Amino acid sequence: PSPWGEKGLGLGLSICDRLAGILGHRLDLHSRVNHGSCFAVTVPRSESVPAQRQHVQRRGLDKQLPLTVLCLDNDTDILDGMRALLGRWGVDCRVAQDVTQARASLASGAIDLILADYHLGDAVDGLQAMQQLREALGELPPVVLITADGSTALKQRARVLGYPVLHKPLRPAALRALMTALLRR
Repeated sequence: PSPWGEKGLGLGLSICDRLAGILGHRLDLHSRVNHGSCFAVTVPRSESVPAQRQHVQRRGLDKQLPLTVLCLDNDTDILDGMRALLGRWGVDCRVAQDVTQARASLASGAIDLILADYHLGDAVDGLQAMQQLREALGELPPVVLITADGSTALKQRARVLGYPVLHKPLRPAALRALMTALLRR
């Protein structure tokens, strides 16, 4: 048994022995009754070879996204993180913490995409906020709803409105893929 009282399956030594054999190394055993056992794999030394830096192509992540995006979220830390992430992609990121700020941002310049959090912390959720903006300004740019809510009802509401949904925790690769797809439309 282990020091924590767990009993193993006895596979560790046989796995080590097999790996040592495959690699052409020797597995040594030193054991004393009532003292325990020590197993060791002897590996020959080799001359150190300086590591060579290789350029790896990063599947399109180096390409800049020429977009202006409005992020609507009541959490300033989230907005700061989105600004940093999108900024690395060459995106002009505008932020708003509520519908009033979002309306001002949309009215002041061309926005290509809105990333709206569903839980905005006040009486209005992200879908209601988009409805208010649509009523005030008319047609909106494409909207992506971001939420930790995985309910089918919310997905259906967003789908009816034509809003793709990304779930928290937000995966940057999924966000970038969706933004790239929306840019191609």
